[in-house]
Amino acid sequence: MVATIDEAVAIIARVASLPGNADYLADTQRGLRLAGVTAAVATRNIPALYRWFMDGFSYQAISDQTALAYIANHGNADWPTVETLLGARDHRCPKLTDFGSYRGCRYRKSAWTCGNPETLPTCPVPSLPLRKGILNEQAFSLFLFIRDRCAGDLVGFIDSVIASAGEGSDRTAAQREALLDAIGEVQGVSRKLMSMMLSMLLVADPNRPHWVPIGQSMVAIDSLVHNFLHRTGILAAYGASHPYGQRCFSRTGCESIIRDLADRFDARTVNSEFPRSFPRMVQHAIWRFCAIGELDVCNGKNIRRDRFCALTWCPLWSMCSRLPLVAPEPPAG
Repeated sequence: MVATIDEAVAIIARVASLPGNADYLADTQRGLRLAGVTAAVATRNIPALYRWFMDGFSYQAISDQTALAYIANHGNADWPTVETLLGARDHRCPKLTDFGSYRGCRYRKSAWTCGNPETLPTCPVPSLPLRKGILNEQAFSLFLFIRDRCAGDLVGFIDSVIASAGEGSDRTAAQREALLDAIGEVQGVSRKLMSMMLSMLLVADPNRPHWVPIGQSMVAIDSLVHNFLHRTGILAAYGASHPYGQRCFSRTGCESIIRDLADRFDARTVNSEFPRSFPRMVQHAIWRFCAIGELDVCNGKNIRRDRFCALTWCPLWSMCSRLPLVAPEPPAG
């Protein structure tokens, strides 16, 4: 049972010590090198970085396998295509003038509607063969953001935001929040999704050591992480029980709890090369413990939402509160 914060830290220490987590940073950087992201950062290859972001955006609310299959069959947005579409003279939507004007697009593929329907027949936004309309909107928003707000240099923009972040007792936190606020202006991109993307991008290039601590501080809360914090009793120990949603990112929500746990748990016990406080690794270790394609333990496939956990083989069994996500149904009759 988790009744105290110390017991919550003990659960996190057990999860983080499971096989695979010691290699988190090395595996992430290796994957980014193989994907060409490290080289793209080093050479400021904006088309490559744009495509990487769009690939990441495509995983929203869908399995990785489904997203990959759709991209393989239909393709994804790329920089030259969007540049060509915006350069055409037959579209009349004023929203596409620049990034500052691109608000309220609201293109929806299935409903064939948008925020300026009279210009929809000539609009370039629907031209991209993406899975749903919000991705089309994000593709144009991200392009305009990089072209206009970043002056075509996303890497330089990140450097300038980091450099201008206010001084304080926790400069890394100020830099992180400044980046999330700035790049979070891209339409339809949640804090969770942008945190996930930046947590990888910022650790890609070892020659940019001023980026790495900011990436290591990023936390992306999805339903798996939230449900783990609930089922184990960690949310209750913090007096912060709540449903999954916007409150996860509040001052008393899941993100803040992960940061507090990371501050209390020395990540160097997992890998001596890790920083002492490593929020992203803690969050990722929880996610790996739950995800079906990873350790596949604490998830809805194995545990009913309205039942106490019965996984006696779980490595956390003797420590965990094993709470249901919703109140158990009363017995019939």
